[in-house]
Amino acid sequence: MSRRGIPQVPSRFHRGSETFRFLLLVMVALIPIVLVAVLGPTWLALVVLGFGICALAARAVQLRMRRLRDPELSVKMAPPHLGEAAERRVLVVANDTLSETSLLGEVRRLASVPHTHVLLLVPALISPGERLTGAGEDALAQARVRLSRALGRLGADRDIKGEVSAAEGLVAVEDTFASFVPDEVLVSTRWERAAGGLDPRLAGLVRERFAVPVRHLVFEFGSVAQEPDQDAEARYQREFGDAAAWRFGLRALAGAGILAAVVLSAVALITVAERNQATAVSQRVAAQALPTPADATGPPAKVIDVSVIPEGKKGPEGAMHDDFTVSEFHVTVGRPLTLRIDNTDTQPHSISSPEAHVYIIAQPGTHGYTLLVDKPGKFEWHCEFLCDPWAMEHVGYMRGFITATPS
Repeated sequence: MSRRGIPQVPSRFHRGSETFRFLLLVMVALIPIVLVAVLGPTWLALVVLGFGICALAARAVQLRMRRLRDPELSVKMAPPHLGEAAERRVLVVANDTLSETSLLGEVRRLASVPHTHVLLLVPALISPGERLTGAGEDALAQARVRLSRALGRLGADRDIKGEVSAAEGLVAVEDTFASFVPDEVLVSTRWERAAGGLDPRLAGLVRERFAVPVRHLVFEFGSVAQEPDQDAEARYQREFGDAAAWRFGLRALAGAGILAAVVLSAVALITVAERNQATAVSQRVAAQALPTPADATGPPAKVIDVSVIPEGKKGPEGAMHDDFTVSEFHVTVGRPLTLRIDNTDTQPHSISSPEAHVYIIAQPGTHGYTLLVDKPGKFEWHCEFLCDPWAMEHVGYMRGFITATPS
């Protein structure tokens, strides 16, 4: 609510310009990732994707650490008074200190004042990891047990109610202001934040967020309640904000290291797989890579000139695609045919037909190769090297047929 009691919706991004810059960074990062994914090799696409994710994650971590150090609060609220003029509503926020006798005594004292209604708010201490995975039931159950025990020790007083919230401390208080609308807030924490305790900064944050009196009671285990002075409150805001930011930063750094290891491992695996594929194909065609003058059946019938041209032939959709200028080969079984292949590309291509036992690797430049088929039939061939995916799937481009007839 505003100072006049008009409800308003709090925004998660207090600074609109930061939101716009972050979205702009996301769009700019997507451009090189898409281009490399379409035009470049797989390993390079993974590297660029990894860098892009790391850049976006670094920006998100920077914004998160800034908010942890100095939480961005909405406009300070001055809720209207509800009920009669003599009526008073007190919100008590606690969790791990609900077992403290002095806190329960203070709650009884507050409730003993005529026309006073007290609400015990217990924010469940759910860790960020549990919130991410949705595994916060144990924390909620523990908060319900603490609240039930506290209400049991306070007795059946109709002016003392209890409520458990799954939200974080300040968010839980903001939600309660929308329904209970307290005239005063009492926040109870430990002097130093324990693993299962409320943040000692909470009282200061509530004081900055709402224009109502806010008291802060701090406890050591088994001791009486004390109220920290202004210097102690300032230390809470500074030290606990920095500590939370550094803890988040260390977790983010560990996550970035894991991501980098995954990306590098994927790049290494892809590079090794591509190298092994090229080596295997080279070994299969080593015996056919060089031209042979003749064999026992007689000399080659003729020499066929073939060119490999990247983006040399237009497809039916209008785009240019890689192609072999000759894709239909006719041979006699057992008789070698010489192919003079001019590969104008910078990478090797192949004429591969496992069924016909034909494996020819056309290296860049002009070289002679022998095409020899040992059985009759019509066999399909294709290029085994990743080049133009569309051309590799269509006859007349990087795919064709070998027809072998008996002698």
